[in-house]
Amino acid sequence: MPADATTTFEYATGGKRRTMHVTTAARPLGEADLPDDWRAAPLVLLAPIIDEVDPSGLVTAFTNPTVAAAAQGWLRALGPGGAVEPAPWTPSELLLDRLQAIFLSVEDVGDRAPTAVDWFQRIPLGVLTAGAAGALLYVNGERYEVQPRRTREVDATGAGDVFAATFVIRYHFGDDPWEAAAAAACAASLSVEAEGWNAVPERAALDAALARYRDNG
Repeated sequence: MPADATTTFEYATGGKRRTMHVTTAARPLGEADLPDDWRAAPLVLLAPIIDEVDPSGLVTAFTNPTVAAAAQGWLRALGPGGAVEPAPWTPSELLLDRLQAIFLSVEDVGDRAPTAVDWFQRIPLGVLTAGAAGALLYVNGERYEVQPRRTREVDATGAGDVFAATFVIRYHFGDDPWEAAAAAACAASLSVEAEGWNAVPERAALDAALARYRDNG
């Protein structure tokens, strides 16, 4: 990817929400930035940080993929001094028609949860994550609760991305949506137990946690 395709940010926790500041913002990525040998990828997860991914341009650039989106970055804008602020976003009809799954968090949507649920009615799979409270899974518009796995949080950065990536991989390789969501909940909870990416689980650790999760369910 091009050198200016990197976004860096810092955040602080406290109170009910974390505060984020972008220190370097990437230029928007579109179809022209996609390497030719990526176009045949069977599985695609679009995951912007701060609206730096062109959804309509990229969603049509792949040939026959399963396309999902961790959409939080499209609901953010840069404020004064690089502060990250909530922003309105309406997905295009083209994007809604092409997506197999979309992932958001209660932090992302705030009081716009009813709007997000409307999107979930248009897409085969939708997930609204809620951290330690678990998640809501929408399958063809029907809502199901995903119970959380108990964990000890050290660093929650990236947990939503881990959830989304785990879900789409498991679903792509044969899990039903409920099993994929259970695996994703376990992977995300494991990922917060150390700083950075140190706790993102390998397959064996995830399988062991998932087995215990099922037993406790």
